[in-house]
Amino acid sequence: MFSNKNVRYMTRAIAESLHMEIQKLLWDLIDYEREQGKEMDYLQVFELENRQNKQHITHRQEVPERKREWLVPLVRESPVNLTVWCVDDRTHQTMLFPSDY
Repeated sequence: MFSNKNVRYMTRAIAESLHMEIQKLLWDLIDYEREQGKEMDYLQVFELENRQNKQHITHRQEVPERKREWLVPLVRESPVNLTVWCVDDRTHQTMLFPSDY
């Protein structure tokens, strides 16, 4: 899962509401996990929270169960409080808000 970077898309809501810096950061975290040889579930969940003016990210999946936390200073944007999903259906990968589903 999440091996082909050439088939990544986002919903209109993501494009209009989530800053490009954060979008790239989330895809980069997925790529990092892949490079580490981690098995990836079809659904990657990112819970974003503003902590001390830095972007706190809880990245989790169900199968195999895994949870990682990151605290990242953003360069251009302010941290947000949102949940974002990335889904791989084997033909393409989509970044979306749970409400887009």
